[in-house]
Amino acid sequence: MATLEPVRFGEFLRDRKLIDDEQWLAALADHWSAPRHRRFGATIVERGLMSAEQVEAEARAFHDELQVVEIDEDAAGEPDPPVDTITSPMERVGLE
Repeated sequence: MATLEPVRFGEFLRDRKLIDDEQWLAALADHWSAPRHRRFGATIVERGLMSAEQVEAEARAFHDELQVVEIDEDAAGEPDPPVDTITSPMERVGLE
C-alpha cells in the first residue's frame, strides 16, 4: 500500500548534496531554537551555506517535484471522486 511521507526542504537540500549532514543538523538546531519562527531556507542563507538565489531556485525545484492531488468540485459543490483510488482486497473480490 502506498503511503505519504513528508519531505522537508532541509532533507531535500541534504539529499541533493547541497548541504551535508552536519550542516543540516546545525541549521535544524538554529531553525527550531530561534525565538521567532522563520523558514528553513532563511536559516541556510543566514548561516552562509547557500545564497538567497540558490535557496529560491532549490525551493522552486522542491515544489515542482512534489506530487499534488487536486480535487475539483462538481456543480453542487461536492468534491469529485478521486481519479486514482486504491481498493482494498475485499472490494476487489466484491465483499465490500
